[in-house]
Amino acid sequence: MRMLLTSNGIANDLIRDTLVDLLGKPLSESRVVVVIDAILGFPGDSSMLVTHLEGLRALGWAEFDVASLFAGPQALVESRLRSADVILGYGGSNLWAAHTWHATGLAPVLAELLEEKVYVGWSAGSMIFARRLDRWPADFNDQDELEMFGLEDAAPAVALFDWFFAGHLGADWMPAHAEQNLSQGARRSGQDVWFVDDDTALLIRDPAAEPTVISSGHWRRYGPDGSLIASA
Repeated sequence: MRMLLTSNGIANDLIRDTLVDLLGKPLSESRVVVVIDAILGFPGDSSMLVTHLEGLRALGWAEFDVASLFAGPQALVESRLRSADVILGYGGSNLWAAHTWHATGLAPVLAELLEEKVYVGWSAGSMIFARRLDRWPADFNDQDELEMFGLEDAAPAVALFDWFFAGHLGADWMPAHAEQNLSQGARRSGQDVWFVDDDTALLIRDPAAEPTVISSGHWRRYGPDGSLIASA
């Protein structure tokens, strides 16, 4: 398995070099498909999405595809996923992103492709593999997105990790109590929480093993009792 879970995409040279190592070839010889369903439900200005896509494209891929899982028959979307070397799950709503894989019938395909492709998560796209994602809305005070998207409950796209991922540590738009909220959520859920900034990624080669921290920034890890057990 080759997974790179990030807060803000391929945000620096360290994360980019790690991605190239996982691919075993340069980006100029690699094809990427960016799955953007997590953001599409939010109304308003989409300028940030366009800016992020332009930044990704500027990395110089051999082929740069942008897709929605709802963009056609399942077989057509599946063929686009299979043709890529990198599947990048973009940010937005982690609950809706996870739901879309099941609603389109593509969750089993994703589970298969995680063993074959490189997966890069960007914020919400990094959050959809927590085995207990059903606890996220209540334990982390995130019920609003369930209501917004008309979801009765939450479930992981593919159940891999006995911990939660959260991004954007230290971002100026994050609420002042973000660390406290995640610590409390860890305690309520009984799960570890990794809280990373935009210059940090978690490298996954085995979902049952500890992730490797790839960072030129800062991160926190909260234990299942809510205590801070590691940081940088």
